[in-house]
Amino acid sequence: MGRIKQGLDYFPMSTSFMHDRIVRRVMKREGDAAFATLVETLSYIYAGKGYYIPASDEFYDELTDSLYNTDLDDVKRIIALAVECGLFDSGLFRQYGILTSADIQRQYLFITKRRSSSLIAPAYCLLEAEELASYHTSPNSKNSAEDADNKTGCDVTPTADTVTSTTDSATSEAEMSTLGTQNKEKQIKTNQNKLNHLSDSPQGENGGGKILKRRKVMTQEEIDNLQPPSDGTQRNFEGLLENLRSYKIPPSEQYAIILKSNFGAIGNPVWKGFSNIRGSNGKIKLPGHYLLSVIN
Repeated sequence: MGRIKQGLDYFPMSTSFMHDRIVRRVMKREGDAAFATLVETLSYIYAGKGYYIPASDEFYDELTDSLYNTDLDDVKRIIALAVECGLFDSGLFRQYGILTSADIQRQYLFITKRRSSSLIAPAYCLLEAEELASYHTSPNSKNSAEDADNKTGCDVTPTADTVTSTTDSATSEAEMSTLGTQNKEKQIKTNQNKLNHLSDSPQGENGGGKILKRRKVMTQEEIDNLQPPSDGTQRNFEGLLENLRSYKIPPSEQYAIILKSNFGAIGNPVWKGFSNIRGSNGKIKLPGHYLLSVIN
């Protein structure tokens, strides 16, 4: 059996790549030769492993040989500057000596999503679990959906069995709807209790006996000490906190995002929001406000 191809035969490039802020910063310091070096590096990445390449001496030598009027020292300096500016992930470069990025991995998975196997090594992966899952559609679930569509299109004559089954199904759905409503109300009450617990409620002397609620100012330490509820919901709370801290979102906004995302529940729109922020290349200036608008 032939070996499954890992690399790509082609890769798309944005028409604004040359005008990208990071690319222009590298070119400003290293000249026009930097553009050819970066494009050739991307070609090596996509054609080789598909989403990364080890920055070894052999790689630098081959890259230098494929370029004109650019020596080995120039190539290494350009690549190092690209890593420093964020075109490639600096953490993986320092730890594993590889060149990759979240955008490169995202592009690789999009192009290879029809393959039976197009996985990214966990140690190198820069994407969230739910985003990874969006690139892989289970063949069984696809076939099941097609079978269900075919069955719906063919079985148009009702029988006693199908009527009974439909009635049972409707009853079951009604019960599930009731349970879902109860769980939702319970969650709302839980969140409200947390808000009340974190609020000061002094008795107003001149306010006609009204209670004035003042929200407590959250600190980063209090945010870090929060614990998600044990209700069986799949979450990535640690990943949520790490992302919130990395974008320097104020603790008060962090707390609102934590509650609205159900403590980083898997599948919550907050994860898509983080992905959009990363893909904006710094154009989203208020990430906290943006995330709140996404999950509201």
